[in-house]
Amino acid sequence: MKRVTVLFDDERLYRDLKAEAAKEGRPVKDVVAEALSDWLRRRTALSPAERERRQRALRLADELRARQPVQETIEDTLAVIREERS
Repeated sequence: MKRVTVLFDDERLYRDLKAEAAKEGRPVKDVVAEALSDWLRRRTALSPAERERRQRALRLADELRARQPVQETIEDTLAVIREERS
C-alpha cells in the first residue's frame, strides 16, 4: 500500500466529498482512489492515434447529420454513408 496526502484548496469540495462518501458508508480514500482509477482508465483507454481517429469519425458523423433532413430514418442515413464509401 502506498500513501499520498491530498491537500484541498477548496474546502467546500472536501466537505462535499466527505459528505457523499459518508452517505455511502465509504472512506474518502476509497472514493478518491475510485475517481483516480476511472480518470486513468479514460486517459489510457485509447492511444493518441485511436483518439484522433475517433475525433475524425465524430466530426464526419456530425457533418453527415447536419446534411440529413430530420425526418430521415437511421436506415436512410446508413444507406447514404454506404453510398459515400463506395
